[in-house]
Amino acid sequence: MDQIVVFLDGARGESVLEALLQARHGVAAVVSRTDKLSEKSRHLVQTHGVPYLVRPDVNAAAAIAELAGYRAKLFLVAGFATLFTEELFALPEHGTINLHGGKLPKYRGGSPLNWQIINGETEAGISVLQLDAGIDTGPVLAEGAIPIGPHDTIADLHRNANAMFPTLVLQCLEELEAGRLVPKVQDETGAEYWHQRNDDDGRLNFQILSAVEADRYIRALTRPYPGAWSLYRGTRVRLFAADFSPFRLKGAPGRIVYLQGDGPFVICRDGALRITRYEIESDRTERLRHGERLA
Repeated sequence: MDQIVVFLDGARGESVLEALLQARHGVAAVVSRTDKLSEKSRHLVQTHGVPYLVRPDVNAAAAIAELAGYRAKLFLVAGFATLFTEELFALPEHGTINLHGGKLPKYRGGSPLNWQIINGETEAGISVLQLDAGIDTGPVLAEGAIPIGPHDTIADLHRNANAMFPTLVLQCLEELEAGRLVPKVQDETGAEYWHQRNDDDGRLNFQILSAVEADRYIRALTRPYPGAWSLYRGTRVRLFAADFSPFRLKGAPGRIVYLQGDGPFVICRDGALRITRYEIESDRTERLRHGERLA
């Protein structure tokens, strides 16, 4: 397909852009909110002569007029965290498609990959959907599923999703060009919305979290995110990795324990976690001490 405008910010969009160019689809322009295109993607767009537009507000009248000038057949939105007005998303002949990191309609809204780990899903759904005036409410054009293993982190899910999205997009384009694309209307009875997470949501309360639940939060919020956190001596300690205690260790939730030099363990509601990677914000060289608490 020719005359595709790709809206991207980050690795998800860049993986799809690379696949489109390698498959010889015609990319009319690449649009980003900030000038953070990787060197590899910058080289690709330069090699293929694709205009690269940095537009912080794509819904501005001037931006819409500029994009209308490309007479696009399709807009493709990949990791571009901006809600499109109807005036914008309806510009192309075939409308606008969006790449969403959640199974629909159960995981509409923000941070869907993080939420799927937190909620203990055994696989993460990802979706390609037609953009409409709602939030992730448009017809689904393609779906994929990524297994979530007991040690998988949010970085693993992003990497696997970014590897799968190009295949789904190319599949959609092939079916669209052949007239075989059949959009699937979402079942509103199963719709759930999840809010976009921020750092304040990452505080761990060991009074109410089981060891399994705390481990999910840590894996869901580890790098490239700031990390789950708790308070230690009045400052935040960032928890980036943990594993389960090899023995049944119980006591006061939040208490830090070392046993025969092994640890630190933190007591949860029903057991304990060994914290294997962490940083205390006030002093990154400081270590958690036996008998202290995380709150």
